[in-house]
Amino acid sequence: MPKKSKAQWLIDLLNEVDGYIDDKELAKILEKRGRTCVGPNYIKKAKDAARNTKSIDDFVKKLSKTLPMLKKEGDKVYMVYPKCYCHHIKGLEGDIPKSYCYCSIGWVKELFEQALNKPINVKLESSILGGDKTCRLRVAL
Repeated sequence: MPKKSKAQWLIDLLNEVDGYIDDKELAKILEKRGRTCVGPNYIKKAKDAARNTKSIDDFVKKLSKTLPMLKKEGDKVYMVYPKCYCHHIKGLEGDIPKSYCYCSIGWVKELFEQALNKPINVKLESSILGGDKTCRLRVAL
């Protein structure tokens, strides 16, 4: 089955489960799936950035050289995407539910948890799929 067909199947499923599954449960499922998408190259870069850092600021500064979507605004850290980079839904037509963004939360959590070896909280503050201009995930370090 071509990737587009699999992705469309997933999008259709997400639209169909709306109202049948609690949003928190759906978020947990999609977050878990998002954690599996982080490639080993990204994990290595994040671990390298964390190695021998003296502070979170130092870590963020180092990692943002590799991940330009990583931003520090005051005392808050964000991953900010100007478009949806998910290769699973690239080229799909029609409405993609905002719930799909829960995968991104898992991706970001896995990246930072692997690098820092501790649990990290991530909150989706805005979503292109939800009609916002950017995807904005706040990372609580």
